[in-house]
Amino acid sequence: MRRLVFCLGFGGALLLVAFGQALVELKVQPLFGTAPAANGAFPMAVQLESRSGNYRGVLSVSVGEFGSRREYLYPIDLPAGSRKVVIATPIVGRYGDRATIRFTARGVSVEVIQDISRVIEADQLAVLVGDAIGGLQVLRQVNTAENPLIDYQTNQRIRGKYEVAYCRAELFPEQSIALSGTQMIVLSSGAERLRAEQWDALRRWVLLGGVLVVPGGAGAVYLQNPALQPILPVRVRGTRSVSQLESVGRWTGARAPDGSATVSEAQLTEGATLLSQDGLPMIAVRPYGLGAVVFLAFNPLEQPMRDYDARARFWQRLADTVPSYAPSFSIAAIHQHQSGYQVDPWSGRSQIASDVDLDPPSVLLIVVLLSLYFMLVVPVNYWVLKRLRALDWAWVVTPLIALAFVGILWRLAGDLYRKSLSSKVQTVIVAQSGSPDAYSINSVLFFFPRAGLFDLQFDQTDMVEAGLGRDFGRGMPQTTVVRTVQGEPTRMEGYRVSSLSFQWFRYTRAVSLQGRVEGVLRLEQQGGQAFLSGTLRNRLPYDLTELRILTPVGEVALGDLKARGTLSIGRKPLRPLQVSAFRQFFGWWETPSLSPDALVSFLLHRREFKGGAILVARAAEPVLTPEIDQAAERAARVTYLISFPLEGR
Repeated sequence: MRRLVFCLGFGGALLLVAFGQALVELKVQPLFGTAPAANGAFPMAVQLESRSGNYRGVLSVSVGEFGSRREYLYPIDLPAGSRKVVIATPIVGRYGDRATIRFTARGVSVEVIQDISRVIEADQLAVLVGDAIGGLQVLRQVNTAENPLIDYQTNQRIRGKYEVAYCRAELFPEQSIALSGTQMIVLSSGAERLRAEQWDALRRWVLLGGVLVVPGGAGAVYLQNPALQPILPVRVRGTRSVSQLESVGRWTGARAPDGSATVSEAQLTEGATLLSQDGLPMIAVRPYGLGAVVFLAFNPLEQPMRDYDARARFWQRLADTVPSYAPSFSIAAIHQHQSGYQVDPWSGRSQIASDVDLDPPSVLLIVVLLSLYFMLVVPVNYWVLKRLRALDWAWVVTPLIALAFVGILWRLAGDLYRKSLSSKVQTVIVAQSGSPDAYSINSVLFFFPRAGLFDLQFDQTDMVEAGLGRDFGRGMPQTTVVRTVQGEPTRMEGYRVSSLSFQWFRYTRAVSLQGRVEGVLRLEQQGGQAFLSGTLRNRLPYDLTELRILTPVGEVALGDLKARGTLSIGRKPLRPLQVSAFRQFFGWWETPSLSPDALVSFLLHRREFKGGAILVARAAEPVLTPEIDQAAERAARVTYLISFPLEGR
């Protein structure tokens, strides 16, 4: 009897384990904490493990509320016993408070809810990459750059604090858009394990406006990585020991840290030295794209800096010297400018800004025609037929009147339906002088004359979104919910549109240019006036037009630069930067709308470090339009933002 009871219990336990265990295990790990930046990515490592059977399904990641939900689909093949990790990078809106991750396949459906603690706006996100856990908490005491958005209670621009996260090298994303909500990234021991794709994502993130802090010292093996060396402001030659970091005391205005330190010996190659000691650069900075790379000869996370009582003052001075915003700010501001709408700031009304020539009949004319139709069909038709004693003919006369008015309306509006499907592409390309590697922020406005389902594909994109929605408070519908199938290329399948509709798609991607733009720029100040001189060389196979050089102290217009041509700049006087665009920010709930020129002026105006300039130019190429399953007319406008080192200062 005891043996029977034991067997029944053991068998029941086996059945409980077999049927109580999920067929597919789903785990989610946020890579940069649970406080993403508004309009930035919320990168997550999603791990799937099959415990029984082979599954072919779809991983769905959705974020957002208030009708602006974004859903990203990842096709997954999951053999029995296998484990797969997907790095998902959904974009978070201001009202996203959780992420829903679901895997669905035949016979299985598993879901995990990942809460978002908050969506940060005035604050900034700083991430430490490597094996170190801790050390950046001091940034919670540091003020970020002045936020362009306005506090509705005080009507003043606000400054936030830093939110801090830690990420191991193995989980660091390979897509630049995954880093878009991060303003500062600090490397630590272990970052040398980053793969080539991860270094590429890091470099392009700096192009878009991020600040990369690269400490030196005894454990800084990553300084020898060939992928990092081209963007550093220095060339590292080795290490040495110093008895005290006296220069840090000068930097903070306090006593120096107690104890000796190991520092990296380096030679400045590009940029400027902000702090030196014994002839060695201790802090050097190099502008790169819209962002900057900061080299520290010592490690601020180790002794003697770890116990330094003026650490917060050190980081505050560093943040104030190279003020910056997360790339999500620049991307969102440019996308709002590219939105296809022009908005009256006083009335809030919007109108389409498109190259499509539309001449629809006026509302008044349509009202008059409809009123006339009902007058003819009911009272006039009845009165005339009754006078003629021919009321039985109403069933013939009424349809004829309707056909006549349909013909009139078709005559007035038929040309709209006969127009072809067309698109207007707007592209902003951010690049560094002397390099063909670039990153583009794109929008396309499609005009669909007829309703239907359309398939679109976006090649080599990091992020694809759609919709003409605006943020809360602007009197327009929310962003259209669009499901994108992630992969290469990213696809939108069966996108439904109505007749005579405009649809706006925004997307970002890396670009390899067919050449580069290079040169030397020098700034000279004399008698209160600033002058610019130098040489520009266009190695691209197409012309650059409407050239302007913007510096932190002023700007100058230069005209055009022919393909494969050279332009000499002979001591041109600079006029002050145009800062009127700053007044276009209307409230704390909105994403600012900035043209590329205004964005550059905004960033340079706030930069205390004056060692960089940005070339703004127009071009006809490259046209980075999405593919659609029908022929479409295309128009394009391409703007280049190319960062140059600025000598003289």
